[in-house]
Amino acid sequence: MALTRKEKERILQDYSERLQRAQVLIWADYRGTSVPQVQELRSQLRETGAEAMVVKNTLMRLALEQAELPIPEDAMTGPSAVTFVYDDVAAAAKAVTSFAASHDRVFRIKGGMAGGKIIDARQVTSLTTLPSREVLLAQVLGGIQAPISGLVGTLAAVMRGFLTVLNARAEQEEGSPS
Repeated sequence: MALTRKEKERILQDYSERLQRAQVLIWADYRGTSVPQVQELRSQLRETGAEAMVVKNTLMRLALEQAELPIPEDAMTGPSAVTFVYDDVAAAAKAVTSFAASHDRVFRIKGGMAGGKIIDARQVTSLTTLPSREVLLAQVLGGIQAPISGLVGTLAAVMRGFLTVLNARAEQEEGSPS
């Protein structure tokens, strides 16, 4: 059954909203994947702050053009499922690549987009090596905290040295006869 113009506009708007929120997109060929298998993938992705959906290539192409994003021609051929990654990129990429590995006969990663740049399937797999969001935040916080800790330690050492000199002078004054 053909979609009406109004339905197509609604779908296009939905794609556009998802594109604005997504950090990474992952295209896959899902031919032969059963409904329970797709539900399994969607459940894994939901835990990572991502979602997968079957897209209409022509409408997705229009949404990408409107968002002024490149169009991955290789990924936009045949039936396409797109994973929109909103939060934890590494965890979502791991979920998709492990699903593809365990269902390699019916689910194949075609490519993706990260930071407005088209990436191939091998580069999608390399996203799995990124540290999690929490680890990255901890590393940034550690990097910010280290210079401050060093400054506090230096200031404390100066104060300790000054207090040591004052105490020595006070003891010297107490020990000398007036």
